[in-house]
Amino acid sequence: MAACIEAHDIPGNIAAPRLRVTRTYEISAPVACHHCEDAPCAKACPTGALFFDPKNHRIGVNEDNCIGCKSCVMACPFGAVSVATTQVPVLMGDVRVGSQTKSFVLKCDLCVDRPGGPACAEACPTKGLTLVDDERLAELTAERARATIENEA
Repeated sequence: MAACIEAHDIPGNIAAPRLRVTRTYEISAPVACHHCEDAPCAKACPTGALFFDPKNHRIGVNEDNCIGCKSCVMACPFGAVSVATTQVPVLMGDVRVGSQTKSFVLKCDLCVDRPGGPACAEACPTKGLTLVDDERLAELTAERARATIENEA
């Protein structure tokens, strides 16, 4: 989570984790976006703040479109989406005349603009987090299926 916060601590962005870590006495596990191809969160978003990005095979975020309705939070079957609020200035020209509350949808964006890939995967001390594409996922699935068959024989 700390790596996620650091990766998103840039001007104009909320420095908050885009994933949560659930802990028990024995294990810890991330609660992160699965970037579903037919994502319920994106379907539920009335403003397009969440959308499928076919170029990067992920659910993208357009924070400027978020109105804070939390439809995405309710729709996500994994609990990987949250909404935060912050105070932003209200300007009249260059003069600040007040502030208003602005909502932001927070979910994993796979650190798409980060050259090294997701910060969480890079920082994970056990290497329990990895980013795989569809091809590698199919390879891993086939390997596990073969291993299961060999163990049952």
